[in-house]
Amino acid sequence: MPRALTWQQPSPPHSCVVIARTLSPLSAPPLVATLVLAVAAHWWLWGFTGLDVATYLLPWFRHILEAGPIGAFAAPFGNYSPLYLYMLAATTSLADWFHPVDLIKALSVAGSLALTGAVWHLLRTLGDGRTPHPLERAAALVLILPTTLLNTALLGQCDAMWSAACIMALAAAVARRHAAMLAWCGVAFAFKLQAAFFAPFVLALLIRRRVPLRLWPIAAVTWIASLIPAWLAGWPALDLLTIYFRQTEYDPSMPLNAPNLWMIVAALPLFAGVPLTGLAFATAIGATATYVARLTVAPFGPRRVMEAAALSPMLVAGLLPRMHERYFFLADIITLAIALAWPDRRSIGIAALVQFGSALGLLAYLSGISGLAMLGAVPMIAATVALARPLWRQPANDNPLVTRAVG
Repeated sequence: MPRALTWQQPSPPHSCVVIARTLSPLSAPPLVATLVLAVAAHWWLWGFTGLDVATYLLPWFRHILEAGPIGAFAAPFGNYSPLYLYMLAATTSLADWFHPVDLIKALSVAGSLALTGAVWHLLRTLGDGRTPHPLERAAALVLILPTTLLNTALLGQCDAMWSAACIMALAAAVARRHAAMLAWCGVAFAFKLQAAFFAPFVLALLIRRRVPLRLWPIAAVTWIASLIPAWLAGWPALDLLTIYFRQTEYDPSMPLNAPNLWMIVAALPLFAGVPLTGLAFATAIGATATYVARLTVAPFGPRRVMEAAALSPMLVAGLLPRMHERYFFLADIITLAIALAWPDRRSIGIAALVQFGSALGLLAYLSGISGLAMLGAVPMIAATVALARPLWRQPANDNPLVTRAVG
């Protein structure tokens, strides 16, 4: 049966909003069955290998194996930030016992486990943060999401790692631990540039809650700290600081199987041969600026915080050009967490739409059928609109003192 949620104003020493949950233990998914299904799905997908593994990850692994886990960083290699490469280097110690592809995928699955733990922590933070609850074991559903399985067990990507750090940042935001939030954002950015999709939400929160400016550099300092080991090993500092700038040069194509607006627009005969990159950038910048401005005045209770966090990557990945099929992954996870915390028709419907659209984008990449990404753009756009609508509504009570109290 559905659970009743009661919001209580937290006492001054305890900054996290408390949710009184009455969910029956029978309502939570069976943990053992979920884990068995996850193991079976990973085993079935393990024999497949994505193109990125053969083109990028496997050559990097062999370079580390030949040069040594420290010597490999004496010169630039790969187009990933070093934090992932440090972890890849650690797996080479097992190369005598396991195939490199298996080790690469195992590292990716370790990221999925970390992501599952982060979602568990987020769900617990949305509660009282201390008392275990049967719902929290529903975090194991992360392991059987189609996009998680395709991303890790099949493609061997590390999106679960930066997403896990973003989820930890979101949990810290809910608990109003802003220094921790910024540190986790720095960790996420140290894994992948795509963590920047979460930045509009963080910026809006910092402005709205008037977080002291002295804390703002924490994210940048954390990211720079992740570069120091590679720099000490010999990797030039300038090259390390500009890795993400060079990533944007790899493929100038407008749509890259991302299930977003431009996948549809680029396929229309009316826009054949029309350069759309400038329009896409302008649209994304305008929408993101509007999003940040609106969140600084909109009602901002716990559910709105979660929905705003989900909307941030959906807006950025949905409106920027040159987006890949995996770039909605963070939205997949946050919308799942929302559906678990508030299991009403709206939240479950949004989570299903996002997962369906994101999965179709991945299948478009795997099959080479771009029409699947165009099809996936329809539910993704619908989910984005559904998430955005409540955040754009005028507050029923626009008293700034009341608005600040719930923010």
